[in-house]
Amino acid sequence: MQSYLQGVPGPLSRLIVREGAVTLVRGGLPFATLDEVAAAAGIGRLAMARVIGLPPTTLARRRESGALTTEESDRLVRVARLVGMTYELMRGDGNAARRWLKEGHELLEGESPLERASTEVGGREVEQLVGRLRYGTFS
Repeated sequence: MQSYLQGVPGPLSRLIVREGAVTLVRGGLPFATLDEVAAAAGIGRLAMARVIGLPPTTLARRRESGALTTEESDRLVRVARLVGMTYELMRGDGNAARRWLKEGHELLEGESPLERASTEVGGREVEQLVGRLRYGTFS
């Protein structure tokens, strides 16, 4: 298992462990996974849908179908991985992790990590920031 699973809620661990995640994503994650990741991040379904670029009308269709597309699943796993990294950064303190994910940060031009993670490039910036905070490197 990846080290950043410490303190991560159980349902997320299957998404951020490299083995098997590709198969899950290619098949389209169950719609309920969106709610699981949203809960772990401390935001609602609509807010998570915005983070992964899912318009409200499409969100309603996915809820009816019961599954996300491969692309939507891939974006959701990106966010789940960031949530997991944040839980580890906060040593499993879910309240601190959720707060950090939702607050604006000067190092992210005032955006919250979740807002910044709405793109692949922004998600990588957040991953780098978590790494710098974890290891005390602020250059």
